[in-house]
Amino acid sequence: MDFGNGTFYAFKMTSSQQHPLSEPLPRTEYQGILFPGINWMFEIVHNVLGGKSENSSPVGPEFWPPGRQQPSYIQLRETPSPRLMVTHLPTQLAPPGLANPTTEVKVIVVLRNPKDVCVSSYYFRQKNRLEKTPESWEQFSKDFLDGKVQYGDYFDHVLGWWQKQDDPHFLFVKYEDMKKDFRSSVKTIAAFLEKELTDEDLARVLTNRSLESMRKKLAESDDWRKIIVRKGIVGDWKNHFSAEESARFDQKYREKMAGSGLEFEFE
Repeated sequence: MDFGNGTFYAFKMTSSQQHPLSEPLPRTEYQGILFPGINWMFEIVHNVLGGKSENSSPVGPEFWPPGRQQPSYIQLRETPSPRLMVTHLPTQLAPPGLANPTTEVKVIVVLRNPKDVCVSSYYFRQKNRLEKTPESWEQFSKDFLDGKVQYGDYFDHVLGWWQKQDDPHFLFVKYEDMKKDFRSSVKTIAAFLEKELTDEDLARVLTNRSLESMRKKLAESDDWRKIIVRKGIVGDWKNHFSAEESARFDQKYREKMAGSGLEFEFE
């Protein structure tokens, strides 16, 4: 299945192929990441876990970047524990060891309000040379709301993972909360990963893995991820949405999120 005009690929494995999470190793840390926020959270978790060079770049089971001889799930399968991975997959397509963990797998799910996610996704697709540039903001925002984008409908995607909110294998972190109180967010993430941070460790993470620091680090590197960090603010959607577009999003938000107990801050 093509996920976005050649950027990454999802694929069906035969019975002879072992899924990287079908039989996860003990003491393995994973991330389940939803939409924008994936790289910031990866940098934080990687640093909290010790910043080892072998886990320094995000790898996801659904990825098969152009030029690679093998899909990424093979790399994950052959990586010793603890393995660190990322994914955008919805629950119904996620590996069983991630969607329904039974061992000491840890999953961090990043949630962000749908309007800012739409804006972030729009600019990412403009910058990513491996994806088709959106026809226009108006068309892209409509396609996003209709679920005609990579990984499908935003609301179904988020709510699918939100059903795991009471599972101790999962930690849900809102992007807006990370922006509001980065220190508390890092401490919560470290506690979930069972990593005790000294005052020095915490200061290092706060300094080196702030959004501003990450933007500077990637901009000065040859890492393809340099295209991902834009403003990173909450409420940038107000600079893009018309009153009519905002109203349509609000209506679907109310319909889909009703009774879920999940709420977002939009500014």
